[in-house]
Amino acid sequence: MHKPRTVDGILRKLKEKSDIGGYLYRGEPEHYQEKPYYGKVSSNLYRVFLVDEEFDIEDEQFDIKEVQREMLEIAKPFIRKTYSEIECLAEIQHYGGKTNLIDFSEDYLIALYMACNSSLDKNGRVITQRKELIDSYIKNPYEPMNRVIAQKSVFVRHPKGFIQPNDDDVINILASLKIPLQEYLKKAHGIYTESVYNDVHGFIRHQNLKLETYRMAYKGLSQKQKGDSESG
Repeated sequence: MHKPRTVDGILRKLKEKSDIGGYLYRGEPEHYQEKPYYGKVSSNLYRVFLVDEEFDIEDEQFDIKEVQREMLEIAKPFIRKTYSEIECLAEIQHYGGKTNLIDFSEDYLIALYMACNSSLDKNGRVITQRKELIDSYIKNPYEPMNRVIAQKSVFVRHPKGFIQPNDDDVINILASLKIPLQEYLKKAHGIYTESVYNDVHGFIRHQNLKLETYRMAYKGLSQKQKGDSESG
């Protein structure tokens, strides 16, 4: 795993990969090295089974493709438009549903933002994935949505539900650098929450992340106003 310890070092390492060409990028706010993840880059549907302590996902009988097929059949009555299978999965993923799609970006700066946007007390990572190694699993929606366009998203639909990256393809993002990197991305490239999650679902995600902060701030303000009133 690459371990640059400065903002410039991280940017330089990512640019080196970009200059070589032929990479996709994914940012994750944590390393997920502990059990049961062991560093896997996985779809959110795969993780439903991965974290189930009563289910052995290593069992050779587990077939995530079959799970996905059955879920798509259940989803059809709820979807009014006629979509291709990949479009249907992209829409479900867009609304926060579980699919076997793994989000990657063609832009390493977007991936870097994703690695820095949450879990500010934990180290994150950017996975750099050679396209040629997963070419048959890469899917592009025919009519991409605003957020897909903004994030320059590419979906990887791996038949196992996960990718095991090589250590050389993982760039460490120190927790202490997440806020400085967010500030750099906003000032230098216009990459921030509203530009990356540019729809109402993005607001809802942002709201859920910040709701406790809003609640505590409002309580503090209310108590201050009450105290000022009593003093008056």
